[in-house]
Amino acid sequence: MTAPESTAAESGHAQPSAGGESAQPAASPTTTAAAPGPLSPDALSALQAALAAEQAAVWAYGLVAAYARDDAAMIADARSGHLLRRDATAARLVQGGAEAPQPAAAYQVSVNVKDVKSARQLAQDIEFDAASAWRSVIGSTDDAELRGFALTGLSDAAVRLAMWKQVAGVKPFTTPFPGLD
Repeated sequence: MTAPESTAAESGHAQPSAGGESAQPAASPTTTAAAPGPLSPDALSALQAALAAEQAAVWAYGLVAAYARDDAAMIADARSGHLLRRDATAARLVQGGAEAPQPAAAYQVSVNVKDVKSARQLAQDIEFDAASAWRSVIGSTDDAELRGFALTGLSDAAVRLAMWKQVAGVKPFTTPFPGLD
């Protein structure tokens, strides 16, 4: 999924929200003893791409929900996970001394969603894209805290991807390296 160039917002607020929503976790997705440090240029770029993937996921699950009503509980859980990860990622960027770009108003999706089958395919694509973005963050840094943060994002997306594949009847449900073609 990509943001249309004409609608992508470039401002840098700490807590981006889509439609005024903000998920506030009781605790951070990863807990560390030390505060996160500044981000290297490679880590910054990868983390901003991961934030963009999370922002796109939050938006795209609204489209999935419109067509896959029988999957409402799964969609709500997935969207909630992406909301939490989006907000935690924005906060991590700010803690690292960077800006957290706002989400775009709309995103291009990989599938022309017109029924349950295509909605489930979009859900798989959302999770693949998120997993891919988090894999890039892991590979962009040697910082143990950031790698752990990214590993949680990758793991969450991989589990959701496997669940969507199972619901859609796509085999194998899991892959050795989620987010990698």
